[in-house]
Amino acid sequence: MKKLFFLTGASGSGKTTATKELERRGISRFKILYFDSIGVPSIKEMEEKYDGPEEWQKIKTIEWVQIIKRDFLLNIHVLFDGQTRPSFIENACHENGIKEFEVILFDCSDDERKRRLATRDQANLADENMMNWAKFLRKECQNRGCLIIDNTTIQIEETASQLFAYLQEQASCER
Repeated sequence: MKKLFFLTGASGSGKTTATKELERRGISRFKILYFDSIGVPSIKEMEEKYDGPEEWQKIKTIEWVQIIKRDFLLNIHVLFDGQTRPSFIENACHENGIKEFEVILFDCSDDERKRRLATRDQANLADENMMNWAKFLRKECQNRGCLIIDNTTIQIEETASQLFAYLQEQASCER
């Protein structure tokens, strides 16, 4: 079985931009998937159908892992880009019998996150909730010993190159 890599981080961390850069470069031996490709409902809809955003995120993480296991993991490594809690990832993988997975956090300073979100016309996301979410992810990843790529002071090309090198190294170490 191949390995499943989860790339997580709060909005503005550079995870999707770096992932798209890897796609542009043509990363081999990997299928790239995006959590948000399923569509993200409004908070109101999450509240009505799932008892809130946290439960929606948990349920959708489990569903994604089921899809990945069924459709990809026997043949190719998967890089999965999405904002989800490492604990949800671990639970979803354990529920689905996936042992070969890893969480990678993309992170940056709050000031840089605010700048990036403003640059992409999403300054409304640069609020206290997003900064707390980033802090939460950082702490959870630190506690779990996850790889953390802090790209506060580096350009997206270098960020993507660091991620690419790491993924290629890990793919070369197949069991």
